[in-house]
Amino acid sequence: MPWQKAIQSEIPPRRMQCYVASSQQTWLLLRCSEELAELAAELDAESKPRLLNVETVERVLMAKLSARALLAEKLKFLRECSKACEEARRDARYPPAVLQQLPKVHQMIGNYGSLSMTCTELFGHDSVPPDQASACLQSMLERRELTIFLLDAMANAMEEPDQIAAIFGPFLNQACFRLKGRNLVDQKLEEFRLIADVSATKGPLAKLLVTLPAFRPSTVQAAPNPFLGMMAGASGAVPQPGMGWRLQSESLFGWILSPTCIDTALYKEQSARSVHFSRGLASRSRASVESVQRLLRDTVQEVLRQGSSIVAPLLRAGEASRNAVVGWFAALVTGSQARTKSANMMDQGQGPQGFLSMLENAPVPLEMQMQMQIMKAQTSGFATSGLCVNSFWAILELVKPIKLPQVTTLEPFYLLREGPHDKEVIGGFLEEPRFGETSEVEATKEYATSKGHLKDPSKFPAQIFWLAIRAFHVLCVPVMKENLCMVAAAGFFQQKNPAVMETALGEHLVYEAILGSSAFLGDLGTFLNLVMAFCLGAAFPEKAAEFAAGKVLGSVLTEEVSPQWLVLPSCILEDIVEVLEIVTSIQPPGKGPSELFLHLDAQLLLLLVTFILGNGQHVKNPNLRGKAATLLKGLTANSNYRHLVENSPVLANDIVPGCIRVFTAVEKTKQSFYDIRMQLKYQLRIPIMELFERVLPLEAHKKALKSFATENPDEFLKFLNNLMNDATMQLEEGMDTLIEIRRLMREGKEAELTRPAASSVAEDEQTGEGTDLYARSRADPKAHCKQYMQMGHRTISTLWSISREAPMVIITKLNVLQQMLHNCLNSCLDRLVGPRCLELKAPQKGQVSDFEEYSFKPKELLQMIAEMYVFVARADKEKVQKTITEDGRSYRPKTFQKAVSILRREQMISADMLQEFSTFVQELNDLAESQEAALANVTVPDDFLDPIMSEIMVDPVLLPTSNTIMDRKVIERHIMSNDDDPFNRKPLAVKDLLPQTELRDKIVDFCKQHGIVMGNESD
Repeated sequence: MPWQKAIQSEIPPRRMQCYVASSQQTWLLLRCSEELAELAAELDAESKPRLLNVETVERVLMAKLSARALLAEKLKFLRECSKACEEARRDARYPPAVLQQLPKVHQMIGNYGSLSMTCTELFGHDSVPPDQASACLQSMLERRELTIFLLDAMANAMEEPDQIAAIFGPFLNQACFRLKGRNLVDQKLEEFRLIADVSATKGPLAKLLVTLPAFRPSTVQAAPNPFLGMMAGASGAVPQPGMGWRLQSESLFGWILSPTCIDTALYKEQSARSVHFSRGLASRSRASVESVQRLLRDTVQEVLRQGSSIVAPLLRAGEASRNAVVGWFAALVTGSQARTKSANMMDQGQGPQGFLSMLENAPVPLEMQMQMQIMKAQTSGFATSGLCVNSFWAILELVKPIKLPQVTTLEPFYLLREGPHDKEVIGGFLEEPRFGETSEVEATKEYATSKGHLKDPSKFPAQIFWLAIRAFHVLCVPVMKENLCMVAAAGFFQQKNPAVMETALGEHLVYEAILGSSAFLGDLGTFLNLVMAFCLGAAFPEKAAEFAAGKVLGSVLTEEVSPQWLVLPSCILEDIVEVLEIVTSIQPPGKGPSELFLHLDAQLLLLLVTFILGNGQHVKNPNLRGKAATLLKGLTANSNYRHLVENSPVLANDIVPGCIRVFTAVEKTKQSFYDIRMQLKYQLRIPIMELFERVLPLEAHKKALKSFATENPDEFLKFLNNLMNDATMQLEEGMDTLIEIRRLMREGKEAELTRPAASSVAEDEQTGEGTDLYARSRADPKAHCKQYMQMGHRTISTLWSISREAPMVIITKLNVLQQMLHNCLNSCLDRLVGPRCLELKAPQKGQVSDFEEYSFKPKELLQMIAEMYVFVARADKEKVQKTITEDGRSYRPKTFQKAVSILRREQMISADMLQEFSTFVQELNDLAESQEAALANVTVPDDFLDPIMSEIMVDPVLLPTSNTIMDRKVIERHIMSNDDDPFNRKPLAVKDLLPQTELRDKIVDFCKQHGIVMGNESD
């Protein structure tokens, strides 16, 4: 065209921008400049107005681009045009009619940019290969000669995805790789900004981003490290490394989320601990430490905000992009699940005590242990702690929009889904143990399918919620355990090894900067509220909405197990309880509860803990239920939680039954390999007993105790049996150990009062290397004595509370009453004031008593024992006194009379109680004397005697498994502990016992004939 030559003359870029901008003024007459004179003449010849409108602009662009042979020149020109459009859009002088045309012009610029790369023949030039076009874009971006605004417009103009990938993919992939090595000090903000801008477009470039190799590396793995076979166990199998490490070190999100203050061994001298907390921590003020922590916290939170500026828009860029983002996080969790294996944990899965033992006895220093953790991450393929925390926090941010009322939509049956994306989200949870057995899970799958629960595609909230549950298990909990180990080491080595203390404390401080931050704890609390409501809703599907709304009525104790509950992974509850344990245990003394509890819904937490306590059909792990009791006891120290415990009708009805059930359940706690004295079950029972003493004085809880004893007699009697067995064993162990300590000191063997050296323990208690197999649980005699004295006193105190508040529940069954009187109270009283009491007095005359040193409180014990006799005698004196006299092992009239004398002399109980006990003892001794006289003149037939206790049977019953006749109280007491026939060990239940009425009548007649007082029947 004749006017092209005029336009093709060099026009200053700035002037061209003005022309393009002016072109949008539809009613503005084009002034004929020297450069555009021929164009103006052409328009006149064509009878077209001199308006530089959209059509005319296209003619100008065509001419200008045709005049530029190089792609870079074309793109520079279009960049200036695009910039002019942006300036016009921001210029308030332009009327709305002009601004309305700008999107069309910008689209046109993008179209011509696309054509400049894919169809250069249109401008009379040779075609440009995609790789050259991509290289040109990359070069111009590096020189800041292109804007994301223009790149997005050009990508939008391309219709073929392959073209977009071929041209924009290489330089975008390279841009992602420039973020590699990003850390807290060098966050590569310029490179980051480009990726953030691309993501913010939510257009083709953003969608392309999640398909690049830099977004998610190939799943083709390198050959497994043969050394892993040796670490994996005796089988020698070489495990395939996970993808977690590669996703951290070779992917976009890994580079974005990597900056952290935690991974000391990864960053070494550039780490946050090395820079801020490497020396002189013992002399640093708390204010100084917190100032540094705030700096670290703010920096890491900025990293998370940066990450969100990429993750959030990519999630909104379309379904494929959203699935890719969720898939990356799911792959990180799956690829890092080796972190949950004991061998890959800092404490080797043995808790803080195991970690301390390892540091104390192993030659490998703490710094080396942390370096080995990084090596494990690389060889086993899991992500480091810093990336795990940042990634988990990023997931928590995605969960935040889900509110409690939406809990009912979060799909308890999600783990049964089989779609490819859902299976990627589920990942390793398919192998996690469920609350139900395998057969029950399979049946539940059929149920869910038949009810149509798996018919519709899963929703994003359900996907991200389940992803968060998995991330909590894999990414969060192991890191919190590491922090706990550091806290323990800092305290343990404070005096023993200051260097180890400084290292451990420095590590804890950088962990605490993130894990203890208000923002993190707030997000974690919001998430845990969802999980708690979700779990309770799964257990009670018909009440799911009530739990979410905080309006629960009825009870959280049930025998019915719902299908929704059966399919849930059991680690959900284990993780919640464990994390709450950790944040409680690392809280400094006197600082109050962890801030996490401020973000938790108090009612939901108390309901969940009570549910765990009282539902053995749902939660079969007794250790977990015991820990839940510890947690509940700790919560009652907080006024808000205590108010709910005391006043909530649901909790008042369920806490005592729950405590009773879990007290019995921990009898079967899986014994630790190192627990040579079965201390674990005793330790788990202590908080249960403390809870009893706290709530039993409250009328509602007392009523619950009596109702439970009436409605569930077998369960309650087992509980009492265990309680009394504990009291006897613990006090006996404590007193025996005290006597042994005194003997050793008297003989000058003080060296034996420390924990024995490995070489001095029995051969069968040594490992092949000669170390003490039980070193982690073996205490020195002094510590052992004190511990058992404290436990025994606590157990007696609980029994005293039950005897005072509900004596009728004890005397209901003769076997329980006999157990309490014979094996517990009589035995303890005999030990305290009987013939052996001199063993417990001070070693030498004039020497200060060592009772306080070992927490031995004989006066308090004697007081409680005497009062318990009175409490139960008030309910049925005749039965109690008759039962005591039948105890041929521990009952001695002089012992009881001596107890009265001591109580009177020391003024240990009230005058009224002393008088009542004194009268009780006098009547008891009179009865015993008359019974002894009656029995002295008669020979009792053998078939009237219990074959084990050799006592006259009160209620003979037949054991169908061995065809043996025993007294009901004796065999029931045995069944409460063993559930079998003592003569052949075959399974036996109380309901199997067959009453022998004819034999009983013979025994009754015999006793009447000879003036022998019989005890009452068991019922």
